[in-house]
Amino acid sequence: MTDNLSPLVILTHVCHAAVTDGFLPAAHRLGLPVVLLTDHRLQHLEYFGRAPEHAPQQVIECDVFNPLSVIDVLHGAGIRPGAVFSNSDHLQTSTALVAEAFGLPGKPWRVCYDAKNKAAMRERLRSLGLPAPWFESLMPGQAIPAHAPWPLIAKPREGVASLDVQLCSNPGELQHYLQAFWQRHPGRAVLLEEFLHGPLFTLETLSDRRRTQAVGGFDVTLSEPPHFIELEARWNGPAGTQQRQQALAQVLAFGVDFGVCHSEFILTERGPVLVEINYRSIGDGREFMLDRMHGGRWFEAILRLHLGEPLVPLQPASQHALVRYYVASEEGRLLQISDDCAQQHERAHVAYRRLRQQGDEIRLSRSNKDYLGTLSIVAQTEHDLGQALEATEPGLQWHIAQGADA
Repeated sequence: MTDNLSPLVILTHVCHAAVTDGFLPAAHRLGLPVVLLTDHRLQHLEYFGRAPEHAPQQVIECDVFNPLSVIDVLHGAGIRPGAVFSNSDHLQTSTALVAEAFGLPGKPWRVCYDAKNKAAMRERLRSLGLPAPWFESLMPGQAIPAHAPWPLIAKPREGVASLDVQLCSNPGELQHYLQAFWQRHPGRAVLLEEFLHGPLFTLETLSDRRRTQAVGGFDVTLSEPPHFIELEARWNGPAGTQQRQQALAQVLAFGVDFGVCHSEFILTERGPVLVEINYRSIGDGREFMLDRMHGGRWFEAILRLHLGEPLVPLQPASQHALVRYYVASEEGRLLQISDDCAQQHERAHVAYRRLRQQGDEIRLSRSNKDYLGTLSIVAQTEHDLGQALEATEPGLQWHIAQGADA
């Protein structure tokens, strides 16, 4: 492919490793010219100044949350895209509408909107007769529902990364949560949701409108309530169990039929219940694990779908993988943190990536945003995985100083 081809247009928000280290290198391997549209142009230019090897042909400032603005910018620049793509939770609806405007393959925008808006998602589940917990949206000034089931979970209606998600045991706890949340985020809607008992698991899918592959999923370990921070995720292989087949049926019934999707379920006594759809690739470093597990083809496979190519099912080279997240437990200045490292052993690949820098000021959010670093292991067997974990983890270090010590 050459640069006179119609470019791949990527919509992105803040600078993110999945784009810079995943999808952009994949696009270059496919020979695709890339135009990056973002509302953080200077941040991206600064990054590509340090890492020019995968820089796109153009980085254009744009209100990427507004599909009309995106269309106007592309027309004004004389760009006729060959594909339009985003891996951002926030930009799936905008991206879908832009792709539709140019007659390109894309996700159904209504499904994108319903997936992102947690209240709309649960309304859609209810209307389709799919398993759904009790829920209700709450705006500032509205009273707590008298019929609310306790305990319940309160969360932002359009939240991400477990930010501001909290278990509330009674009306007093919920009232305290609401006052604090609306002080930080005036006018934003809160979703109240029945607390479901059971383990959390994920389902990763690829679709080309004609067929869907359930690539597999992770079993996820969460922190103890009242907050829900992901601590560890263990690969559970392709969807062959009854619970994963039921989960896939729910995703398909919801309307997910194109591109990549990361869905989360609670396995209750009555079966799996769909609690979150992220209509993009799985994140928090697990996208790079999937890429390694599938021979470096994860990001390329996703882009090929947006280029209009049929789905070619991925076959993993390894079925054993684990990611462990290291979470800050106190606030202060980060004085010491282990450096990034990657090691290829005979039967396992180990990678540690720090998510904060020495000197950073740590402020706890009680969410996935509190991660200091991640350790991921892809191995031939469960025994190999355990050995690699035992050999690597003791050498990882962090030191947060408080008060005068900082």
